[in-house]
Amino acid sequence: MCCIADYIPRIADGVLRRHLAAWPAEFVTGPRAVGKTTTALRHAASTLRLDQAPDRRLVLDDPDIALREGPFPLLIDEWQHAPDVLSAVKRAVDTRFPAGGQFILTGSSRNDLHSGQWPLVGRSLATHMWPLTGRERFGDATADSLFDRWDSGLRFTVPAAPPDLLHYLHIALDGGFPGALAAAAAGARNDWMRTYVDTTAVRDLPELAAAHGRRRHPDALRRYMGVCALHTAGAVPDTALAHAAGMDRRTAAGYHDTLNVLRLVDDVPAWHSNRLKRLTSMPKRLLADSGLAAWLIGADGDVIRRDPAVRGRIIETYVAAQLRVEVESAQRRTTMFHLRTQGGEHEIDLVVEFGTRLAAFEVKTSSSPSAGDARHLAWLRDNLPPEQFAGGVVFHTGARRYGLGDRIEAVPIAGLWG
Repeated sequence: MCCIADYIPRIADGVLRRHLAAWPAEFVTGPRAVGKTTTALRHAASTLRLDQAPDRRLVLDDPDIALREGPFPLLIDEWQHAPDVLSAVKRAVDTRFPAGGQFILTGSSRNDLHSGQWPLVGRSLATHMWPLTGRERFGDATADSLFDRWDSGLRFTVPAAPPDLLHYLHIALDGGFPGALAAAAAGARNDWMRTYVDTTAVRDLPELAAAHGRRRHPDALRRYMGVCALHTAGAVPDTALAHAAGMDRRTAAGYHDTLNVLRLVDDVPAWHSNRLKRLTSMPKRLLADSGLAAWLIGADGDVIRRDPAVRGRIIETYVAAQLRVEVESAQRRTTMFHLRTQGGEHEIDLVVEFGTRLAAFEVKTSSSPSAGDARHLAWLRDNLPPEQFAGGVVFHTGARRYGLGDRIEAVPIAGLWG
């Protein structure tokens, strides 16, 4: 295996090991610059870098021969520079390498737009990577997913000296892109974020637009990203996003699809139950990274301290990013939703189904939430069968973990790092 100095262990490492033990090919996906190649190298015995001319020529000349020698697992990095390599992987899996742990692929997300033509259907699994979480930065990335250890005494472990509100704000503003964190330490966070957005608009957008057969404009994408950032953590209609961006609905939907493919926005679906009536079907909009969301709307430390609405959106976006990774790394079937009644009488920031059970989460920027802050969790608990409601949590910026009623508790955000 490859060894990389100063590597930060990722939750995805465990998922990748699990998949490679049982499946011949693995596709590592995620937003640009989250560390896909760096992590994949930890699990590869050899590498073909298709963004480099010698390896690309080797694959273009004869992809089947290029994949024959190994050693395995073989990392095929930036596969989109020689797309025929995917068919060669298919042939290799079908004829010579049915066992697990043969190929790891990283690169473009364009396969999301061409799923019907993706040659590795039924032959590969996917590991989804996201910006660094608090558990990866400050805790134990090797621990089981929160939803695999839900019933253990290790569900949440609060650090001896958890952050206060100002520290949480700095953590959320930093976000989780490894490059952004390094740039922030050098005083160049704004430069990194600007370059990231420009690269998305000028390089990634044309590639995806060409694959989809439509024209897209970099300035319009930047504008639409800003609108998504302004509404992060909100259940907002498509028409409202389009209007705010100065676009018609169809055009805005095209840009939204692009950001979904690039994993920069995440639409969390609304939860439904036959037991509860009048639930909205509108998704909740979330930026993939709280630091990127804050930069897009110009929210620095001073802004986020003064404006409670912005502060709430950025902190919820940060917590959602932590739960998203816990959901995707769980070994059982686990899905994240939000919940809101049509009239807005009841609203829960995030709910997670794991197996046949449901956990519900509220996010507060206060340091000492009360039972009143958990009233929607209590409503959900009282309207579900006891065996279905796994528990409710109010995440907060204080230092203590304490009960707020039957199966409902207040937990510092840092409890997610346990």
